[in-house]
Amino acid sequence: MEEIRFMWCDALEELLQCPVCLETTPTGTKHQCVNGHHICVACKEQVHSCPLCKSQFINTRNLAVEHITAKLEEIKLSLLHPYHALNRKRLKGKVCVATQTEGTCIPSTSYVSVSCQTETNENPAKENLPQHEPQHEQKQQLIILSPKVGKGQYPCRIGSCAVELPHGRMIGHLRYYHKNSFYEFSTKCYYIFKQNWNLEYTSEDYDYAFFIKGMGLFFLHLAVDHKGGLIGAVQMVNSNEAARQFVYALKVGGGPQGVRYSAEVKSCRKETLAEDYLYVRDGSMRRITYNNAFRCELTINRKNERRPNTVQENPSLNDVNNVRRVFDETNVVH
Repeated sequence: MEEIRFMWCDALEELLQCPVCLETTPTGTKHQCVNGHHICVACKEQVHSCPLCKSQFINTRNLAVEHITAKLEEIKLSLLHPYHALNRKRLKGKVCVATQTEGTCIPSTSYVSVSCQTETNENPAKENLPQHEPQHEQKQQLIILSPKVGKGQYPCRIGSCAVELPHGRMIGHLRYYHKNSFYEFSTKCYYIFKQNWNLEYTSEDYDYAFFIKGMGLFFLHLAVDHKGGLIGAVQMVNSNEAARQFVYALKVGGGPQGVRYSAEVKSCRKETLAEDYLYVRDGSMRRITYNNAFRCELTINRKNERRPNTVQENPSLNDVNNVRRVFDETNVVH
């Protein structure tokens, strides 16, 4: 059932996208051609005919697309979070969106658990907000600060996959074609994410994709070459402007022998340059491996973001400062 909800969200967003800029702008006029294909007002001024069927535009607005696009986030919220208090308030206690039955809705986990080790909070964030709060405050607490999606298509960076898709379709592609490498996380701390693995030290590529609620969709590439050296980098499925909102840190190995590297996240549209990689020489890798395995820790931090005032409520706040620290570069080649 959960996969069907995600599928409908992706399909709906794809249907509402402008065929030129691939955006679903919630405001603005949507025009249509004689065959009913819609286009946003900004792109209509740049083309002379429909990009899908080459027919002429008519002076008619597609009101259905305008109204559905304006409510897109609320529709997705209703599909992906059917047990949320906002849905129950609208239904007035009659029917549950998820089960279509009478009675009390029992909250469920909206994000899958993962097999790899993690230091993020595995307990899903509580979605039941107090009923006395205004509706707009409930939305603000749930729909949190994911960067605006850039226009155009993005390449998949899992293995040798050569698919390029709009952002709205990439998650569906990862979920169905790379399910063993794709993970989804929900965390209260939308400005910092931490994950770690124990990986086998062998000549192999390790590619992962993460969708982090409130932050975005990221690729992690790790590779051990034939000599035993390791490279690693993080990219984001978004524009460079959006990706620059985040900085990542990679740590390989534990204790004083561990090697750290930090850099801005880059867009996945371009190949990662040598200076944007973590690189650990084979000699250093052999010193930090144990039982033919090594530990890798990834931290993604949102820059220039407001922080809560109380440290007690955010025990990982010190980790934010560690990410920004100038890491020891004695064992790192840029």
